[in-house]
Amino acid sequence: MPEEPEDARGPNAFVTEAYGLHDKESILAFYRKWAGEYDAKMAAEGYRSPRDVARLLAAHLDTRTAEVLDVGCGTGLTGQEASRLGFSVLDGVDISGEMIAVARSRDIYRRLMVGDLNQPLALDDASYDGVISSGTFTHGHVGPEPLPEIFRVLRPGGIFSCTVHFDLWHERGFDAMFARLMGDGVIECIALAEGPFYEGGKNEGWFCAYRRKNGDD
Repeated sequence: MPEEPEDARGPNAFVTEAYGLHDKESILAFYRKWAGEYDAKMAAEGYRSPRDVARLLAAHLDTRTAEVLDVGCGTGLTGQEASRLGFSVLDGVDISGEMIAVARSRDIYRRLMVGDLNQPLALDDASYDGVISSGTFTHGHVGPEPLPEIFRVLRPGGIFSCTVHFDLWHERGFDAMFARLMGDGVIECIALAEGPFYEGGKNEGWFCAYRRKNGDD
């Protein structure tokens, strides 16, 4: 696996610490410590990715009763934005039970699951019409390896909306994985645009939307 770029820095010490995590235990310890303060710390920096990811899904998925999975849901910031846009059937999965507990308190999710995205998801094939993910494919967190599993649980025609940090797009092989899945006829890219993760900040990553293809596409 390609090495991550060195000296990844966020807009504050909190995010920079998160970028520096390199194993499951350190990730769990970090979010166990900060789950109760996560939302406030991110709001203070004008964290906009959850809103923009939800809007990207809404632009390509018309049905607000669609079943949507929030991957790496954390405290539910992205799910909350999707709910505000009218999506009413939301499930979430995250590695941190403490973050899941905060997400549950929002009372917007049908189902919440603790799960490691680097392992197979305990979900049936073609279970969802949409998948959203913000801030999961970033430094110190999840690489491109779960992408085939994410598309496995999408129904034909389903939409995956996510962010991927610029520094990881090529170095960690996101570009290669998406290209492989497109080449295999599994997905098609319907939106790929640069954007900032924080209000007033520079463009830090890609905002992506991919459609799970039908068998006869």
